[in-house]
Amino acid sequence: MTAPGQAGGESSSVLNELEQFLQSNERNIQSLTDYPSVDRAFIKANSTLPSSAAVERLFSTAGIILSPRRCKMTDQLFDEIVFLKSRLSS
Repeated sequence: MTAPGQAGGESSSVLNELEQFLQSNERNIQSLTDYPSVDRAFIKANSTLPSSAAVERLFSTAGIILSPRRCKMTDQLFDEIVFLKSRLSS
């Protein structure tokens, strides 16, 4: 069975590469350069995900600024106020 977007030959070469990596005695990070498919999988699995806390704070600030009393504010003015408010609180 092949993975989506992969030809049968490509899938088997990845499996062969993985088997070679697992059978090798090298266990340092530099050995991953010899196995590009394993290297890509390692980087994907060990990359940190960005935090959404900053975005949530920005949306919270924007929600406070855009109140019913300020509903006639232009988009540009709204953007500028949110930008300045976020810069002042950091």
